[in-house]
Amino acid sequence: MLPEEELARVREHIARAVADRLVEETSIDWTTVRQLDKPILRIQACLQDGSKQQANQSIPGPIITHLIDISGIVAPSRATPEAPEMLHGGSTSSIIQQQRHKGKQQPPAASPSAAIVPDEGRITPPESEAVSSGDGTPACTDQDAETSAGRQRRPLGGLRPARRDQSSVDLEPEPTSQRQISSGDKFPKRRKQQPTGHVLQPSTLDKLIRGIWEQIHGSLSLDPQNLLDQVQLRPLESAPFDEVNSKLGLVLHPGGQGSIVQDSIYDSSRSFKRSNVFCSQVTQASRACRSLEVIVQARWVEHFDAYVDSLAANDLSTPRSRFNKAALMEACTDFGWSEKELRNKMSIWRGYNEIKVAGGWAALVFAGMGIYRFCKYRIGFDKDSMQRLRNLRPAIEVAADTLHPNWRQLLTAIGESSKQIYRGHPHDYVISLDGSPPVPLRTTYLQWDPDFSYQHIDEPVIDEHAWGCDDPRWTPMSTGEPLAMPICDTCGKEQSDDPKQNSCFCFPTLFGTARPLPVPVLIFRTADGRNNGLMALCAFERGAPVGEFVGVVTKGLSDVDVMESAVAASAAKYQIWQGRQGNFTRFVNHSCKANAQYQRFTWLGTQRIILVSKGIEAGSEISVDYSDKYWKGLDKKCLCGESCCRYRRDGTDARVG
Repeated sequence: MLPEEELARVREHIARAVADRLVEETSIDWTTVRQLDKPILRIQACLQDGSKQQANQSIPGPIITHLIDISGIVAPSRATPEAPEMLHGGSTSSIIQQQRHKGKQQPPAASPSAAIVPDEGRITPPESEAVSSGDGTPACTDQDAETSAGRQRRPLGGLRPARRDQSSVDLEPEPTSQRQISSGDKFPKRRKQQPTGHVLQPSTLDKLIRGIWEQIHGSLSLDPQNLLDQVQLRPLESAPFDEVNSKLGLVLHPGGQGSIVQDSIYDSSRSFKRSNVFCSQVTQASRACRSLEVIVQARWVEHFDAYVDSLAANDLSTPRSRFNKAALMEACTDFGWSEKELRNKMSIWRGYNEIKVAGGWAALVFAGMGIYRFCKYRIGFDKDSMQRLRNLRPAIEVAADTLHPNWRQLLTAIGESSKQIYRGHPHDYVISLDGSPPVPLRTTYLQWDPDFSYQHIDEPVIDEHAWGCDDPRWTPMSTGEPLAMPICDTCGKEQSDDPKQNSCFCFPTLFGTARPLPVPVLIFRTADGRNNGLMALCAFERGAPVGEFVGVVTKGLSDVDVMESAVAASAAKYQIWQGRQGNFTRFVNHSCKANAQYQRFTWLGTQRIILVSKGIEAGSEISVDYSDKYWKGLDKKCLCGESCCRYRRDGTDARVG
């Protein structure tokens, strides 16, 4: 142990030497040091022979390690932009390591006025890991820095800015200097993040209208009797199986005595048929309840506004908003909901009422499930969209009344009349696209034929005066076996009217189904002098059938519009005339740029004429090319209006051919 005087001289000499080196050292970035929460100077010392003869001797390990707290000398400044690591949750040790690698540093020493923090334990790294500085003193190793910094690291809060994901953005290499702010008006576009999973999109008016037509022309039944059946439904086990079969038109016979396989199939079929009937009834009743719920909520909005109007009329000095608030709180009490919950629901219910005002009760009842999102996001509640829905109101009511005669009985729950306005077939009326009331089909032809009448049929009618009891469309089977099932000429599969036995799906919406659905088309009044036309209410994909060309199968007619065809195996030609009987295909107009065509198809040995889509958009007119044979020698004008019109006779008018 040295005497006290020698210890004082050694202490003063070492403190002065270390302080001078720290002040004179220009490689130390004091601005970075100020970013530290608690700056600490680490000093390591070793003892060796400084003579020239011993210059190449091995450097011994440090004999002392001390930490000096200099936070009272260097004031921290964490808000400066030169500390990016601290802004991203960096630690004190990471900044010390960065500064150590930036330039060559001398071993730090304690300042005379700095407090020395005693070391809790000596750290002696292996000789292979010790790095010597230029003056022969050992430099601080990474292990020492991490260990000491780990002991003295201050705990950081859990709320820290997250690091940016550098892998998702292409950036230029960062310069080694401090962060810089670049000026300019060109910024890289942010890469679009793809959402994970299915994301619901807001409904638009087009989707709403399409949903209305799909519901009207679908298998939906809005008979209020379904609501009563739902309440009085019996369990599947208690319903008599014969009653279920009678509804489906099925007759099943169990196997003979001892036939275990047939009995098992019979039991499975019995349970399956019961489940079909039960699920169908519940689904129809649930859909009717949903329609009833929507019209009741729309009517509630009308009662709410009328109640507020009556309160405001009795006290003109009080603002209307106060009465609106009072009525809202009264409704919250009756519903048992909070004000926020009722306001959210009320905004959707008010959308229901706006649709009812524009499109009528039928548009609201047959809107389907998409009406909720449409009223929630309110995309399309502008003046033009509501006017478009208002123009479609007559067409919606005609289709609803003729295809669903009992739907208006739901309106009795809100005090509306249940009287059916439009009766008969949906194509007995001609719709005007401007919202005018529909007119009977017969009135649009009286100027040419005072005795005009038209009967809508689903199957062709054979003219017995022309063909007797024979059907000229029949083709002999190619198999030659009388009991064999007919084979489709197009796909080569077996054909049958029984859906369980049919394998031909060339036109599944027309043939091979138990009950074809109504075709979503309407007859409308054209605005260019072509009288009536046929409009597609829903889109028909390319190759999809629109309908069968049906009428009276005859022969020998001339000077009238007929469809001529012939069976390849027979020399006889037949004609299909739609002058008095037929379906909607009668009203398909000609176009030199048609979006549909007629195609022959044989079903169960009988030739059919099918109207096939070439890609028909919803809301567009359906048209076909009448062919050159139709226009040859015919004193008519082509009014298709296409620039590629082949029958234009007056070159000054593209609509006239």
